[in-house]
Amino acid sequence: MNTLLLAITAIALVVLLALVLRPLQEEAKPEQEEDERISPLLRGINYLLSDEPDRALQEMVQVARLRSEAADVYMALGEMFRSKGEIGRAVRIHQNLLARPDLPKSMHLQAHLALAIDFQTGGLLDRALYQYRKALDIQSDHAGALEASLRIREQSSEWLAAEELLSRLEQVRRESYGSHRAYLFSEMARQCCNESDYEGAHGYADQAMALDQSCAPARMVEIELALRDHDFDKAGVGISALREHSREHFPLIIQILLQYDDYYSSEGVNLLHAFWQQGRDAELALAWMEAVGRDRSSAEAQALCAELGFVPNSLRESLRLNAVLGDESDAHARFSRQWRKSAKNYACEQCGVEVVEVRWQCPQCHSWGTLHPKSEESI
Repeated sequence: MNTLLLAITAIALVVLLALVLRPLQEEAKPEQEEDERISPLLRGINYLLSDEPDRALQEMVQVARLRSEAADVYMALGEMFRSKGEIGRAVRIHQNLLARPDLPKSMHLQAHLALAIDFQTGGLLDRALYQYRKALDIQSDHAGALEASLRIREQSSEWLAAEELLSRLEQVRRESYGSHRAYLFSEMARQCCNESDYEGAHGYADQAMALDQSCAPARMVEIELALRDHDFDKAGVGISALREHSREHFPLIIQILLQYDDYYSSEGVNLLHAFWQQGRDAELALAWMEAVGRDRSSAEAQALCAELGFVPNSLRESLRLNAVLGDESDAHARFSRQWRKSAKNYACEQCGVEVVEVRWQCPQCHSWGTLHPKSEESI
């Protein structure tokens, strides 16, 4: 049985227990009436165990009809509709619950959270945030609502609001999220750069660096701002610091250096050569040749390869080199270039998802700074 069916079965069992135990808390119902309610639920659980979720859902609807006053039955029914992808029906159930004047106060929080998840699942993020705020009005330290709101703010690139939620989450969990906050500040810095607010970008980048020296995107913003201001000494210090604290992401700076030819030609080339001699890092050489071949010429990339004396040591390195230097008439070169366009270049250490372009936040598990460059290619 898959995870979804197990989850639905668990919900049904909870409702069954609620139906059986409720007479201990309320005035007992006639035994025949209670049997009418429990029988379809038992049949529903049996259908779930038999991997027949549609028939199970029909029985749950019957339970809801027989016990229309039981909010827990409707909560379970809404969960089942959502799990089947019927978001609209789940929303209506949870909205109707909240509209009931007799809904117990203890159920309001659960109903708002369920409705928020409905909207979030359906992609209606503004409505989801509204419902999470309603839940937080009831219980301000609800970690689940805070974390879900944080994810939505990050997904919408609302970095200031995300940072505020992260602060609240730190207080609730009594944990420090310094590295996470550094990445949020780096995104604010990049956003300021895009809006030509260079003073703001400086401020946010500095805050990120104070929290986490290895925050590569913030360091890259600092380097780019120094190059823009023609402060080459500061740029050189930043480049060296990036190499020291974020070596695996260091090759990403080459693309930026090539945009400032006055620095690249006078100092950048020598600095990159020095780093190459120190470690003969294959990723550095390949990223350098790829950037030169893309922004300048294939001939210059070939000259750089000869100058570095680079020799590939793996299938992935061979494919990348062939994609840059191979002749268009060569079928192997054409294949390598096609492969390079869609090759997964980064993998998340937390969940294993692979992506083509660099991302500072994993698109699957939402962790920050967990995507690392791949060094090998599976066959």
